[in-house]
Amino acid sequence: MIMKIQLSVSIIIMVLFLGIQACEEIGPTITLAETERVVLIEEFTGVRCVNCPEGSAQLEALLETYGSNLVAVSIHGGTFASPFSESQYDFRTEDGDGLLPYLNAPNSGPIGYPAAVVNRKWFEGEQDRMLFRNSWAGYIAEELQEAAKVRIDLAKDYDEATRTIEISVELAFIEAVSGNVNLSVMITENNIQDIQDDADVGIIPDYNHKHVLRDVISVDFRGDNIGSDVAAGFNEIYTYNYAIPEDWKISDCHIVVCVNQNDGGTLDVLQAGEIAVQ
Repeated sequence: MIMKIQLSVSIIIMVLFLGIQACEEIGPTITLAETERVVLIEEFTGVRCVNCPEGSAQLEALLETYGSNLVAVSIHGGTFASPFSESQYDFRTEDGDGLLPYLNAPNSGPIGYPAAVVNRKWFEGEQDRMLFRNSWAGYIAEELQEAAKVRIDLAKDYDEATRTIEISVELAFIEAVSGNVNLSVMITENNIQDIQDDADVGIIPDYNHKHVLRDVISVDFRGDNIGSDVAAGFNEIYTYNYAIPEDWKISDCHIVVCVNQNDGGTLDVLQAGEIAVQ
């Protein structure tokens, strides 16, 4: 059963929880240098979208180019995400359905599939936050030129016996940020073999789906508000606990976080990060 538990900013509670659960920390803590910028790209896709395999291939090429400076989430939502009768999985999520209009407001849906949002930003001259794939590379490169305004340090403890992960997100603001600021924590899964339609070859029964949004762990799918008009030097730790369903492959699951503005029409991501569950 999926659990969404309110975030806690108490280090004492976190330490007590770790002592009781006797979790074993798996993998390194991810610490980002103050000058290192990580860009988030959120791709909207679907198993019935015949052009989406081309978009996914381009996304993989960008990830190979930028490595750990680019984090991807693939959101299956809208009409094209409806599973086939032969599908093993339904990749749609309630949170993904919420993100679709949220990231495209005031429009109700994407400009077409495949489309992606880069750092949740509405770039000057664009009609939409959602961008066709020929625009992704340029805007990613542009965003990587910007200095990070917040440092994100990620740590996790995964309890294999209960399949429960505790995620610790430490935020240290390098610059002051005006307006409301949100913290989003998501879980994705790679290498899920299932059906996909393709414009060139037709139905692919064992297509490799990557970066699939499985759930938004933060309480609000838009992110949990951490404050308004956050001052430079603000430092805080947030913890989340999540039980991973039995049919998800732990070794292919990742935790993705982003800190973004949530002030009127501004949703810009200030920094992102990713850590493997195992």
